[in-house]
Amino acid sequence: MTMVKAKKQRTFDTKVEMKRRKIDPNVKLILDYQNIDSRDVYGFYLTNRTTKNNLKKLPDIGSFVDVYPDFIALETEIGLYNKTELTAVSWFKDDLYFDTIDGIYNAIIYKDLTLLKYYKSRYKKVKFFISIDYSTYGDFDDETLLHNIKKTCIVYLWLTFECDAIVYPLMTYGNEESLKWCFEHIMIGSNVALSLKGVMQGKNRELFLIALKVLIDTRKPKALVVYSVASFESTKKMLNYAYDNNVKVIIVNNTLLERNSRDGC
Repeated sequence: MTMVKAKKQRTFDTKVEMKRRKIDPNVKLILDYQNIDSRDVYGFYLTNRTTKNNLKKLPDIGSFVDVYPDFIALETEIGLYNKTELTAVSWFKDDLYFDTIDGIYNAIIYKDLTLLKYYKSRYKKVKFFISIDYSTYGDFDDETLLHNIKKTCIVYLWLTFECDAIVYPLMTYGNEESLKWCFEHIMIGSNVALSLKGVMQGKNRELFLIALKVLIDTRKPKALVVYSVASFESTKKMLNYAYDNNVKVIIVNNTLLERNSRDGC
C-alpha cells in the first residue's frame, strides 16, 4: 500500500497576508478597541450603540440624509471608489468574494486591529456605502437568514461609527415567510437601497414585488436607492408600487449598466 502525502493546508497568518496589502500609516482607528471586552465576539460593542425595537432584536439601522449616490461601485472596483463625488460602494457580488476568513465581518468581530486598519485604509476616501449584501437565499432557514442580516447590521454600524460614512440600509429577504420580520430593523422613514439584479423574471420577480410592497407599507421609506443593470424602462416597471406611493426613486448608474447601455441592452 502506497502512502500518499497529504497536501499542507493553507493557514491564515495576518502578518504574512498584510504584506500584500497597503495600509496608510496615517489612518487611525477611532473606536477604543483596547478597552472592549475580549470575550465580545458578538459585536456588542457596536450593536449596543443603537436600539433593537423589532421582533428579532436586530440592531436598528437607518439613513435619513437628503444626499444620494450618482454612481455605485462594487467593493472590488477600487479604482472607481471616487469616480464621482457621490459614488457609493456596494457588495453586490457572491459572498465568496468578501465573506472570507480575513473579511471585514471577521475583522470587526475579532477586533483584528491590523485588518481593521487595512479596511479603513481601503475605504478612507469613501463617503457612501450600500449596506453589505450577505446572502439571504429563499431556502435558508430562519436562523441562517437572521445570522446573515445581523452580520449586515454589524458591518453597517462599523462603517458608520469607524469610517464616519453614510450607509444606506439594504432591502434583503429570504422567502415570503421571512417578510414578516426581515425589514423590521430598518427604521421607519429611512432611505433604503435595493438591487434588482437577478429578480427581473419568474418567481424571483413575483417575490420581489411582494417584498417591495411589504417594505413600502411597513417601513415607509424616504427614498429608494436602486442598483439595476436592466434598461431604465424595465427598472421603472419593477418599481411601480414605489412610484404609486410617492416614494422617491433614484436609479443609480453603475459599471454593468453603463456597459449594457453602450451595447444597446
